[in-house]
Amino acid sequence: MITDNSITVLIPSGAGAPGFAGICRCLREESAWRIVAGDVNAHAYGRQLCDVFLVVPPSSDEGAYLEVVLGACVAHAVDVVLPITTRELDVLSRGRSQFEALGVTLILSGAESIGIANDKGLSARQAQALGLPVPAFEVCGDWLSFERAVISLQEQGLGVCFKPVRGNGSRGFGIVVESVELGVFLSRKAGVEPMTLDEWRRRLPERFEIPMMVCGYMEGQEYSVDMLCAGGKTLFCVPRTRDKMIGGISVAGKLDRNFGLIAFCIRLAQALELEGPIGMQWKEDAAGVPHLIEINPRLQGTTSVLLLAGLNMPVVAVRQALGLPLEASTADIDWGKRFVRFWDERLLD
Repeated sequence: MITDNSITVLIPSGAGAPGFAGICRCLREESAWRIVAGDVNAHAYGRQLCDVFLVVPPSSDEGAYLEVVLGACVAHAVDVVLPITTRELDVLSRGRSQFEALGVTLILSGAESIGIANDKGLSARQAQALGLPVPAFEVCGDWLSFERAVISLQEQGLGVCFKPVRGNGSRGFGIVVESVELGVFLSRKAGVEPMTLDEWRRRLPERFEIPMMVCGYMEGQEYSVDMLCAGGKTLFCVPRTRDKMIGGISVAGKLDRNFGLIAFCIRLAQALELEGPIGMQWKEDAAGVPHLIEINPRLQGTTSVLLLAGLNMPVVAVRQALGLPLEASTADIDWGKRFVRFWDERLLD
């Protein structure tokens, strides 16, 4: 029987991800819990923060990856698997029965839900079907359709951006502008550099390995929303503003009890039958209406900031999945709190 004093949590990969330290710190609030964590990089900083570290193959090598993760569940008497990286989610979901056979709880949505949530085009269409706002968009598989989509959006007077339909963080994100002001480059900080369609033509292939979602660029406030879902219900839904980002990672913001946005998120999560910790990103248009940007059907790295406002989402997610009593509620959240994040260091053995 599982009790509070006998829980071992496995984070199968991501011990080198920026958000791992915060998630690990949250789990350490339960002093009797053990943390087993993996990464493809043997020198990941997270090996210094967990109780047991293991090197895992990339999840693209599905057989080898599952063999190592399942083996770790047996070797370390794992009770629950808590994924924090995008690429492994569909692989873990397909292997769910193997974890269940070992008596291990997998905190993860079903394969169909993950397939939609992890695809920005599919999730946008799902939101549209529910009457929820999404930016004007086209999914493009090659340069010609990409070019047509950009020109069409520009003719509507919209700014244009694009991103692979599958992926996470700021990987593959680009902004298309009609012209670039001379001299601006030298005054910009490092980050995404807007380029004209002609400039992108020299950088993008004729056909895209992963389709691109080309969409209208929202200029308003951006939000990340941390959720916990179970049995078709949303137990927690906490929007936070993304006031400053580095490489797509939030480093400053505020917990914002935006009831309209919360209602959007709950409706979408219920329709997709999402389970466990979920992240959604939204951005407001000029009128202040939030539009869906993407869904992350996993624990988000910056979720750890909620601990500063009274909600330990990683611990609550584990307790809920294992059927243990929940000691937190939305009433405990200290809304309006601002947060900042900063770097830390560790020596590697």
